[in-house]
Amino acid sequence: MSPRRLHLAAVLVVLAYCATLLLGLKSAALTDDDDFYIPAGISYAKWLGDAATLRGAPFSRTAVDAAFTINREHPPFAKYVFGVCHFAFQRWLGPTDAARVGTVLFSTLAAAMLFLLAFSLLEAKRAFFVGLYSVIALLTLPRFHFHSHAATLDVPVASMYLATAVLILRSEWSSRAVWLVGPVFGLATATKLNAPFIVLPFLGFVLFTRWRDRERARGPGLRLPPIPVAMLSMAVLGPIVFFAIWPWMWFDLAPRVAEYVKFHVNHYAIYFLYFGRIYSNPFAPWHAPFVMAASTIPLVTSVLAILGGVVTFPRLLARWRRQGSLEDRREADGLLFVLLNLASTIGLVAFAGTPIYGGEKLFMPFFPFFCFLAGYGADGLVTRLSARFNAPISAPALRVVFAGLAGSGLMLQLHFGAYGLSQYNGLIGGLRGATAIGFERQYYDLAFRDLVAWLSAEAPKNLRVHFLPNNWEYVRTYKWYREAGELRGDIQVTQHETGAEWVVLTHERRFARYGEDLLRYRDKSVLREKLVDGVPIWSVVEVRPRER
Repeated sequence: MSPRRLHLAAVLVVLAYCATLLLGLKSAALTDDDDFYIPAGISYAKWLGDAATLRGAPFSRTAVDAAFTINREHPPFAKYVFGVCHFAFQRWLGPTDAARVGTVLFSTLAAAMLFLLAFSLLEAKRAFFVGLYSVIALLTLPRFHFHSHAATLDVPVASMYLATAVLILRSEWSSRAVWLVGPVFGLATATKLNAPFIVLPFLGFVLFTRWRDRERARGPGLRLPPIPVAMLSMAVLGPIVFFAIWPWMWFDLAPRVAEYVKFHVNHYAIYFLYFGRIYSNPFAPWHAPFVMAASTIPLVTSVLAILGGVVTFPRLLARWRRQGSLEDRREADGLLFVLLNLASTIGLVAFAGTPIYGGEKLFMPFFPFFCFLAGYGADGLVTRLSARFNAPISAPALRVVFAGLAGSGLMLQLHFGAYGLSQYNGLIGGLRGATAIGFERQYYDLAFRDLVAWLSAEAPKNLRVHFLPNNWEYVRTYKWYREAGELRGDIQVTQHETGAEWVVLTHERRFARYGEDLLRYRDKSVLREKLVDGVPIWSVVEVRPRER
């Protein structure tokens, strides 16, 4: 197949990735963060409309503050996308899901960037194989798949971080990429605080590649390698874009920058259950991110990523020795940058002394790089099988290999479905094993769609329901379902437990009161219970029986 057709096939795969995510949108639960970011996105998008039409003095301090005060602790770029998607798709998807198309688009961008990364480093046929498996691995990563449907900043920053990394690599041989990397880095920085830390692996990459390529300096003293133009582009154009698209920063710049930094430096503690202990302050130990990654990534994907790392090592060694062709060096440079970003995106969460919570949530940029390495490992496996049998792998055999490689993640995805945050792999015995050793069976105070549908179908008229142990989050998220018509209008989520007729116990052990709540309602009639791997996720108990 010609390179042009392979590129076209890659586009079709990315479109299929997007379509698959869109098909799952209506079953994805609302998270407690959706109620922060969707209203903010709507407010920001309204301001964009006013700014585009110059309606009502949009650039005045009063108008800017009114629009951007909401959720000002985070930059605006992803929320712009959420807001625009809300207005573009609300007619078809309603208020609960229209904005979340934005997250699907960001996740699709990550898939496209994986292909672009592969085609940037490898010849076309190998590139398509690596890109295809990387995208399949990402799509069948249950945790990433779940976050790809939530209107939060984690998948958007993962996608923008990856886009910046790919452009940094392409800037090594493309002048167009040099000018693009600065603005894209600015957009990534305007997505979430993770993005600026790409500078660290970039510095490591520059030291490794430039130090060996330059001629040895004559005379005494240490001579640093020249600064790449891409880094200058990021340093100059990145901040310009960051501040230009965040009107909240246009007034009282220094105090507002200080407020932004202070919020994240002193981020409030969030409960995290890890090996049976609840962490908030002090934070969970450094190894928690690595353990969570190892216990949630499908095992076949992990094995292939490890194989990818093994295959990469001799290429890096040859690069250090300045051996091989220009194409070999380009491939080695790309693999080095993937490894550096792989280490930094999870390592910073582990070792930077910041809060560790939400399982995999905070190191979402790690996963696309990991999937790319798995794709590279899959390519290495096929290459070695071809050499072993002294013949190219036939098309049917290749399809069998692909089915086996993707099967692990696909089966997990199908098994857990909308309960992706309850997914654990076979390394620790699935959800049952994870619960037994003291891991959380869910987080994010998820408002599951199947529970909403069951309440609307079975609840008595004017039911008053209360959620434990964290009711206030469900007061916020259930109003979206009521507005969308998914929840019957007469069903009320009560503010106080004493007024409830039904109580929904969401089994989240990170809340200290969970054990007490469980004991208080253990003798009540259980009307409905959701089990995953035989483990209760939520239970509906009847507090005050009445005729229905």
